[in-house]
Amino acid sequence: MRLAKASLMLGILGFSGVASAVPSLTFIIDGDTFSQPYAITNSSTAGERVIRFQLDLSTIAPRSFCYDTVDNADCNSGSVNAGVALAATGGTGASTGLVGAPAVADASKLLDISFNNFDAGETFEWVIDVDEANGVIADQTVSGNELIGATALVDFSDGQRLTGVLAAVPGNDLASQFTVTGTGPIPIPEPTSLALLGLGLGALGFIRRQSPRLGAGK
Repeated sequence: MRLAKASLMLGILGFSGVASAVPSLTFIIDGDTFSQPYAITNSSTAGERVIRFQLDLSTIAPRSFCYDTVDNADCNSGSVNAGVALAATGGTGASTGLVGAPAVADASKLLDISFNNFDAGETFEWVIDVDEANGVIADQTVSGNELIGATALVDFSDGQRLTGVLAAVPGNDLASQFTVTGTGPIPIPEPTSLALLGLGLGALGFIRRQSPRLGAGK
């Protein structure tokens, strides 16, 4: 099987007026998404940890792709196909502190994973199948170049975020690579969301305070 490799170093300049480290990530797509693993390596040089990685297939156009995680299910309902669910490989889930046991629903277009111990120099490797949504070709093969247009983001422990898009790799017609299109701080919740959270917590506290009174009145 031919392998398509796409790798790049992702970096950002410090924010205006503030001297900051330059976080970076090497993202490799390696051939057929059904059988070949993906890998991201924290290439930062000042101790920044990767805390979140997201890959969104919904922005690919004009074709439509999805994560095929269940055999003969919704992602590629037009064909008899085998899916591959998200799974860390080579012990890299444990070494990078993969949070929980993340599951990607069949036919979903979003991969969103978090880490609590993804240090510089470490690699997280995983498998997951990608198919063309509602495809009609049995056992179809989707390679890295067909994911051009997908968007991704990477959050780092120092509060910085890289955003970008998968783009063509010169000289490799089977690959795609992440190209940075934006940098900035990790967004914080909007005031409205914080206010709603506060109301919810306040209501919960009120209910707890009332519980003993209700019990006493029985």
